[in-house]
Amino acid sequence: MKDVAAHNLEGKILSTGWKVLKKKAKTAASTGGNFSVCYDVEKDGKTCFMKAIDFTCHLANNFAGRSVVDLMTDMLGQFQYERDLSLYCQKNRVTKVAFVIESGEEMVIGFTYGIVPYLIFEMADGDVRTLLAYSAELDFAWKLKSLRDIAVGLRQLHGIGVAHQDLKPSNVLLFHNESKIGDLGRSMCPALNGPYDELEYSGDFTYAPPEVLYRFHISDWEQRTYLSDCYLLGSLVVFYATGVSMNALIMNHLPASLQPTYYRGSFEEVEIYLLNAYQKALIDIRNSIPFEAIKDRLVKLIEYLCYPTPTKRGHPKNISSVGSNYNLTRFVSELDYLRLKSELELLKY
Repeated sequence: MKDVAAHNLEGKILSTGWKVLKKKAKTAASTGGNFSVCYDVEKDGKTCFMKAIDFTCHLANNFAGRSVVDLMTDMLGQFQYERDLSLYCQKNRVTKVAFVIESGEEMVIGFTYGIVPYLIFEMADGDVRTLLAYSAELDFAWKLKSLRDIAVGLRQLHGIGVAHQDLKPSNVLLFHNESKIGDLGRSMCPALNGPYDELEYSGDFTYAPPEVLYRFHISDWEQRTYLSDCYLLGSLVVFYATGVSMNALIMNHLPASLQPTYYRGSFEEVEIYLLNAYQKALIDIRNSIPFEAIKDRLVKLIEYLCYPTPTKRGHPKNISSVGSNYNLTRFVSELDYLRLKSELELLKY
């Protein structure tokens, strides 16, 4: 990496006035993408987070044998899309998403690969995956407040035609007493002709909903993507309660032959086994919720959001009435109620 400017920015002053402080070490839980180098940066006494794009990493992973021009075009397109999507969200008054606050392109002399496009974000206190790994004492009311913030953010994104598709613990960023959705880079937004709009699913397959893992196609774009986001939100609730994803719990109750890695049959044929495993997973989740007063309603919320059959996913009152079963308004209200209920339970101790 000695000849790649993106990896050698520490101590430099960018043309926009930002001083690059230190490179952030990559971990299994890191946000920021596979083709960027992350740094702390500072300007006017404010410390922020920077993603510097590493073209060489992208070129080195050219498994499809595509031309260098095509690869560079793709990468620049992804960079521009994440920048433009952040601006699009800001203009549409989305509040629960971590935004790009500045972007630019730096030419660093003395390197074969000296051009470095970059995005600068507000510095978060951390992400939920890391926080929960080190803080077993977090009260459940705090967790529900954080989940409510994320549900609001997801509802805001859906309201302006954006499907996040990569909602997971490491993409929940903490800012003082507020949680926000991070990393819009894998999102879909037809209004901006996003690079992933034609994909069935653009996020991390570790958290993908069953219809994706079992190759069940939903033709309507809005239904397909928003129902995926609902499942990811429900899985996030599960993670806050148990420390693992919904998929991990479901797979614990499925024989190996029916798991996506090995199974080659249809979704319809495996559906009954998925539903059985899912019901057992809900029992596991219930046993992990500390307050008896909220167990039934929180498990029911997870049940609605994570139902394995996508057409039956969502709040029953949404499914049976005019509107969409992926509307998140009822879930925002329910998380708010459960947060208040948990706070009252804490006062008893």
